[in-house]
Amino acid sequence: MGIYSLYGNGSSYQYEERLIVITKGLILEYTRALSLVVSIDLSDNNLSGEFPKGMTKLFGLVFLNLSMNHIIGQIPESISNLHQLSSLDLSSNNLFGSIPLSMSSLSFLGYLNLSNNNFSGKIPFIGHMSTFTDSAFTRNPNLCGAPLVIKCQDEDLDKRQSAFVEDKIDGGYIDQWFYLSIGLGFAMGILGPYFVLAMKRSWCDAYFDFVDKIVKWLVFRRRVTYARNHAQRQ
Repeated sequence: MGIYSLYGNGSSYQYEERLIVITKGLILEYTRALSLVVSIDLSDNNLSGEFPKGMTKLFGLVFLNLSMNHIIGQIPESISNLHQLSSLDLSSNNLFGSIPLSMSSLSFLGYLNLSNNNFSGKIPFIGHMSTFTDSAFTRNPNLCGAPLVIKCQDEDLDKRQSAFVEDKIDGGYIDQWFYLSIGLGFAMGILGPYFVLAMKRSWCDAYFDFVDKIVKWLVFRRRVTYARNHAQRQ
């Protein structure tokens, strides 16, 4: 438990900081040079209670090991204040809730162990957090997302929705071009000859003379065929 006091008589003030640690029935109080503390190892001490938020004000802290205790509660967002933190071991406790997104800013963190707790939700696998393997998060039944093989439900849903939207967009894009090409082809087939003939009068006359001859020839063939069939019947 961290205690920070400011007291004085109006003209002068004095700042006092204390850290009280209860371990194995003993109450230990640290009052000097807390800001210079760089390493705390209280692992396997049967400690209980909530995560000591006061530790996040030890800005020079490099190593923190609270593993194998009975600490409950959540990791505070203010843990990101420990910019010098290089090693963090909170494994084998009863911590719960989500892993703070702010931990992704701990750029000096080289070792992390949050295994064997009751953390839940999606792992903030971004920033510096993306450098850790699944061993840092195992044995948390309700954790999901990378680097664990357990996928989050919303992650699968987002993937399915994005795939559906992409297919729909691609399909609609292809359909639009397909119908557009048909329309352009039909228009060119009908209007193309018309514009060509309209531009050249001689071509127009020759075209319609040719069409007239074809029609007359078809009519003549029709009459000859009809005459033959009629003669055979008689």
